[in-house]
Amino acid sequence: MIRIVIAVMGVLVVCGVGGFFSLGAFPPALVQQDVHKDIAFAAPVAPAPAPLGMPAALPVAPLAPVAAPTAAQ
Repeated sequence: MIRIVIAVMGVLVVCGVGGFFSLGAFPPALVQQDVHKDIAFAAPVAPAPAPLGMPAALPVAPLAPVAAPTAAQ
């Protein structure tokens, strides 16, 4: 029985302290802290150069042959 009473009293004390914190019953901090700060993002990383001996990319060719215009006779 006494353990139940102690547990209930502990819960009430924790709820009371949490209530004071949530309602702002305690004085504010001496120095207010900025909530929103500008974050300096890192510069974009350049792509790594191709290793030596790597063949160049092949040119893209059309899938169908292109008909050359014929000369009018």
